[in-house]
Amino acid sequence: MRFIRSLFFAAWLILAFGACALAAPPLPTATPVPPTLTSTLSDTATFSPPTATASIVPSATVSPTLTPLPSATATTTLTSLPTATPWPTVGFVGDQLARVDLPKTVTDAIGKTWLAFINVSDALPPGTPGTAVAASNKETVYLVSPDGNTRLKVIDLPSSTDRRVYWSPNGAYMAYFLAEGGAPGLYLLDLQNRATSRLFAMPDLVPRGFQIEPGWSPDSKQLTVALTTAYSVNIFSLSTDGTGFRNVSESESFDLWPVWSPDGAYLAFISDRAKCPSWTPNAAGSCYAPNTSLPTGGSLYLMDATTHQIRLLADRLISSPPRWISPTRIGFTVSDVVSDTSATNAQSTADPSKSGSQLWWVDLRGGDAHQVTGLNSATAQALRESWSPDGHFVIYQEADASTRLVLRDESGTEIGHATQNFPRYSFAAAWSPDSKRVVIGGHNGQCPYGMLVADTTLKLLLNASPNPGMCDPIWSPDGKYIAFSGITASSGSGGARDGRFDLYVAETSGYGVRNLTGKLGGQIRFSGWIKGSS
Repeated sequence: MRFIRSLFFAAWLILAFGACALAAPPLPTATPVPPTLTSTLSDTATFSPPTATASIVPSATVSPTLTPLPSATATTTLTSLPTATPWPTVGFVGDQLARVDLPKTVTDAIGKTWLAFINVSDALPPGTPGTAVAASNKETVYLVSPDGNTRLKVIDLPSSTDRRVYWSPNGAYMAYFLAEGGAPGLYLLDLQNRATSRLFAMPDLVPRGFQIEPGWSPDSKQLTVALTTAYSVNIFSLSTDGTGFRNVSESESFDLWPVWSPDGAYLAFISDRAKCPSWTPNAAGSCYAPNTSLPTGGSLYLMDATTHQIRLLADRLISSPPRWISPTRIGFTVSDVVSDTSATNAQSTADPSKSGSQLWWVDLRGGDAHQVTGLNSATAQALRESWSPDGHFVIYQEADASTRLVLRDESGTEIGHATQNFPRYSFAAAWSPDSKRVVIGGHNGQCPYGMLVADTTLKLLLNASPNPGMCDPIWSPDGKYIAFSGITASSGSGGARDGRFDLYVAETSGYGVRNLTGKLGGQIRFSGWIKGSS
């Protein structure tokens, strides 16, 4: 029995051992588990570094690279441009109000046709020829009737005022510039109210180097001036009572030489805004940079006086005031002509005095600008042009190696030329109001010829004696008289001249010449016609 139990126990052991042996074979199948775990750890290890790298690289790219670039650019710009010192802004002041003792004859003269002139250092002529006359350091503004029978003294001014006297068309107001004293600036004389006041406290009438005179609207209700702003020049307007002062050109560019249309509906001016929207340092599109040259001119623009809308009329380099040659046409001189009319090329910075110039006109109702002159030489210039009031004819001095007077029609066809050889820049002409006659004379003190009157073919209708020599002729607004300044030769051997210009008036035929200022001492300077209400 015991033996049987021992056999049973041994058999159980054998079976148990066998069972273990039979269960052991799956173990080799499980042996890949450690490699799987190792592989999983390996994948995790290889994934982590890219994650770390990705988080570092963008950080390195954004901080060191992108941040300094804007900072560096801004610093360079801001530190150099503010070196430009802003100009004092000129605004309306309306001070220095004073009463003026004007006789009733002067206030009664408002609305009538007069000749205005200035008598500098008014003094009696010396008793002995050649004797010096002491200067009085003053000038007197006069009005004289065309027949010479009535002469009215208006006001005494410092002689430094010179020719800077600007009458309104109706003769009711006179703007003038005072350069000396404790309150220099542009003043206004109101003849009806017998009062003067200072409109603008300003050192001169040359804003930023441009000679720009004040201008009146045709109805004498608005005075237009060019004033310096902080970094440029703009056009301003105000009423005669000092109200309505406003910037009419409204830009950060150079807006120059405002000229009213004959009917007062438009204001033409020159501006460089096409090329330079701003001259303010750091402003968008600014042309300012240290040592940058200021513009010499700009393109032709037109402002509607009612809507105040501004539009471009001619994209050319214009370095002088435009001229209304008819109610709808504007004439202008183009310097350094270019073939490309784009804004960039049209704004050439060439010195106009060393290049050629051409005459153009444009109609405000639309269409391209028309070139009138076709000078052969690149240095030839069209100088001191005078357009007929209907805009159909222009006479000018063509200057190159020599000079000649040329008459052309609006299409540019040469109609004729004159044989009289005026010195360069010493020619002046004026047309009759009906555009049928032109009177020709000298300029700038050079008056070698007498009165020359021609028709629209440049055929001379009158070639009067050169005594007096005629300078700066102006036809009266009603077409009845021709006024001019000239020097009368003395009688006797040699015909010596007395060295003084006087104011003369003649009939439209050229005859009936009268000296209107011969009894005054000092120097005479012709201011022009006052149209009045006629």
